[in-house]
Amino acid sequence: MNPVHTRIFDMPPTVPYHYIIPLVPSSEFSDPFPSVSLLRNTSLYPLKYFSFIYFYLSRFLFSPMEKIELVMIIAPLMGHLPSSLELAKLMLQRNSQLSITFLIMKAPFDPKGTAKIQSLIAACNIDRLQFHHLPTPEDFSQWKCQHRGGFITQLIDSQKPHVRETLSKLKGLSGIIVDMINTTMIDVADDVGVPSYLLFNPGAAFLGLLFHFQNLEDKHGLHIYDLVNKETELVVPSFDNPVPTSVLPVLTTRKEVWLDRFLKCTRDYRRVKGILVNSFANLETYAIDSFSINSSSYGESGLPPIYPVGPILNWSEIQGKSSNEYSEMMNWLDSQPKSSVVFLCFGSMGSFKLDQVKEIADAVERSGYRFLWVLRERPPKSGEFADDFENHGLVLPEGFLDRTASIGRVVGWVPQVAVLSHPAVGGFVYHSGWNSSLESLWHGVPMATWPLHAEQQLNAFELVKELGISVEITLEYFEANENQAIVSAEKVEKAIRELMDSENEVRKRVKELSKKCRLALEEGGSSYLSLENFMQTFGCNFLKYPNS
Repeated sequence: MNPVHTRIFDMPPTVPYHYIIPLVPSSEFSDPFPSVSLLRNTSLYPLKYFSFIYFYLSRFLFSPMEKIELVMIIAPLMGHLPSSLELAKLMLQRNSQLSITFLIMKAPFDPKGTAKIQSLIAACNIDRLQFHHLPTPEDFSQWKCQHRGGFITQLIDSQKPHVRETLSKLKGLSGIIVDMINTTMIDVADDVGVPSYLLFNPGAAFLGLLFHFQNLEDKHGLHIYDLVNKETELVVPSFDNPVPTSVLPVLTTRKEVWLDRFLKCTRDYRRVKGILVNSFANLETYAIDSFSINSSSYGESGLPPIYPVGPILNWSEIQGKSSNEYSEMMNWLDSQPKSSVVFLCFGSMGSFKLDQVKEIADAVERSGYRFLWVLRERPPKSGEFADDFENHGLVLPEGFLDRTASIGRVVGWVPQVAVLSHPAVGGFVYHSGWNSSLESLWHGVPMATWPLHAEQQLNAFELVKELGISVEITLEYFEANENQAIVSAEKVEKAIRELMDSENEVRKRVKELSKKCRLALEEGGSSYLSLENFMQTFGCNFLKYPNS
């Protein structure tokens, strides 16, 4: 018998059982457990041996384990909650002793967004997943903020006392998870003595860019908003290619936004015990490797452990159309040939000026491809949700709907995942949002980039230039820019034709990564193991129990 087994069998039953079970039974023996004759060659006797095995197996299989509580505090923005819920579901599936509570903030200045969040919560009925609604600030009408981001920041700050009170009452609390903009809650976690973690929903390359810019600011006195005016390209550790300053997110190039909010947030990222990133190793290999290989590029203080656990996808979309409208649209898709439809959809806030709408219409019609186009009305203020048009015919070129009736549909809302998963869809023209990119990749649908908001321009650059999984329509389009140049119909048409080409290298690359995307989440896959490692940091063994 191996000396290791001898030592283990002689150990008293004070040894933690999780160190014992993986070594029993041993593959060294022909039968599951050592025979009695083998045991006689050690200091053990059969009774002692089988008593030992029964003791530890009974503890492992039948004894109740300690309950573990995790709290997730997510900013009151519709785009932030779905992926957080899906991550929670993944963790709950892995351990039946884990419970997760979401602390929900209500944004009184955003009734549409609040309604969507409430609908999403109402549709989520899962054991060991609770929602605690924080009180609405009574004085929000007196807040003096110049923009929507300022209101959100003040709302999050106002909730800290309520969050502190809630956390202090929870039993078995093992930690909190915050998202990328409510890092002020890390202070609350420190107050109650629990570790904090970050869920960074965009990609790893963007996370690396923020760390790099924060390091330049704090250690070298270099202001990004100044560099933008001096340089045309920047070397960033998480990107293989130099990054054009024209695709940098406005949160880094707009002085008041960077200094007032995101510089502090990025500093806070370094304080957490781990960062969960919605990506996977085979997608952003260069960026993920940079956190270890080129870690010194991000500053001397180092970074917390990075856990790529994606793709985290939103499988429970909120129904927005009547069942008849939805059925009609899906029936139309059912009647189309495989991979023949180009799907144009620009997110919940995606909309265009009327001049741009006409250029898109001309491009779609001239391309001759079948299409499903989500066309929504431009909201009064930038950053708000787009609305459905009452009559698409009033904003489209005269006769467009009649001329394209046999090959296309123009709609106001669709369940994006359901459409992307349909075999008739062969290409996706979209806003380059990270969640949508992962959804399209999962279903093997090649993309064409048309960024509008937030970090989408940087995403578009990465998808086209770094990863090779998207056709370029534009990388530098900013919807909020009143002087934004119109993208011509010729440029859009050319991109659609390239996108729908069955021999396109982008299509082949997407199909290849789609398989790796799914493998990452399977047992033993890179993201599966990364989530396992993360859960173990707060004492949660990665075990799935029967009927859990």
